[in-house]
Amino acid sequence: MAQELPIIESLFDFFYLDNRKISSFYAQLTGNGSIESYKEIHGISDEKAMEATIGVPTVTGGKLGTKGSSNSGGERFYNATDTMPREMIDKLDELGFINRELSESNLGQLVLMKGKLGIVDVNMLRGIVEPALNFYLREAKTSQDKAERDQAKEITKVKEDLIAFIKNVPFAIQSRFLVEVSNSVQEVWMTLNRDELSTPTHDTNFKHGEFMAGEWYLLGVLDALPHDDFTYESESDSDLQGVIRSFVEQLKNMAGRPNTSFGITPIAIFRSIGTSLGGNAD
Repeated sequence: MAQELPIIESLFDFFYLDNRKISSFYAQLTGNGSIESYKEIHGISDEKAMEATIGVPTVTGGKLGTKGSSNSGGERFYNATDTMPREMIDKLDELGFINRELSESNLGQLVLMKGKLGIVDVNMLRGIVEPALNFYLREAKTSQDKAERDQAKEITKVKEDLIAFIKNVPFAIQSRFLVEVSNSVQEVWMTLNRDELSTPTHDTNFKHGEFMAGEWYLLGVLDALPHDDFTYESESDSDLQGVIRSFVEQLKNMAGRPNTSFGITPIAIFRSIGTSLGGNAD
């Protein structure tokens, strides 16, 4: 007999998944650790009875019976790491751990948002930044647009420093997530761990540019708010510590989270694949 499958209205196509955090949440909720695999045992038992009549003439008569049984079965082993993410997301939502609003009250909490996903791999830019910049400057310097020619002159002045800076920026994958709220757009900034991606970033950028087509879902911990510039200076700080502090702030301003953006530590980025009946992740 064919196995009876449950009715599934939608599938989650994961683009990014932090399995370590998913396993940690699962272990904390169950108290038994995360499940790596499970085993299903099934079996069928058949029993047959045989009966015959016997007799001894003029003395007695009776029946002789025998029974025989046979067993058949099997075992199936499943990798639970593929089923745990969706199960864990559903469970966290069911228990009220997941919020759906970017707000100060949800700082440090899990949020699930729907929006537009953009990806930029800084590491990919390192090798092409110099020839790409040279190509742009050659074109811009002969442009009919005076503003473009002036911009080329300004870039030429800082070209060497700009190239050196990009080549030495940590090899992060930066991502922007745009959420529409009441006819306005809220921007979320984050970095992605290369090992947790299901699709290479160069494939994404060559196919889509910065922003990927379609609608995506982002689950993560909200850990930064717009315009949250907190600074602290101690009287015991040395001049060197002051320089380091200033440099870190400039690094953030030049290559990190924009001051107007929220910041999130991502746990899962996925899209919903619905059936022909119109199922979705909402």
